[in-house]
Amino acid sequence: MYRSILTAALGAAAFLSVAPAQAATYFGPADMKTSTAADGTMSTSFGQSGITAGNFTHIYQFTLPENGKASGSIITSAVTFEGPTDLDLTSVFFNGVKLTGLFGGGVNEFVFANAVPIKAGVLNEITINGFSRGNGSYGGQGVFAPAGVPEPAAWGMMIGGFALAGGALRRTRRTRVTYANA
Repeated sequence: MYRSILTAALGAAAFLSVAPAQAATYFGPADMKTSTAADGTMSTSFGQSGITAGNFTHIYQFTLPENGKASGSIITSAVTFEGPTDLDLTSVFFNGVKLTGLFGGGVNEFVFANAVPIKAGVLNEITINGFSRGNGSYGGQGVFAPAGVPEPAAWGMMIGGFALAGGALRRTRRTRVTYANA
């Protein structure tokens, strides 16, 4: 009986000593520095510093006005490996697409994704999961190009096509009609 009480007490102590999971922290457009160019492309930078020790989940949510594609990257930086400023990324997702790169070890970690599809008016999410050793930080950047912005070469081909079509329409065969004298 003594052993069963001791086992129960040790089990309860082990359960209580586990740090509770931290809830997700949400960020919005106000937490991101965004610039929009005249052609509709956008660039943004975001990040957090002073992340307290333990596991964390940061979720950035935003909507964009047009369909298109986006690319981005996130990088960590620390003074010493596994020191108080070291932060490990465990996973990063952009609209369900897992970013690839260097995860979970080392002084600096770098992850990225390219050409992620974006739908207009839909809530987009960047979900960052990681572990901070006490004062971690990360920075991210991204770019967006709307689907309706053709590249200069595409504009040239389109204008050339219109010119050829217009020339073909103007060039008609002239038919000469003659009447027989009766």
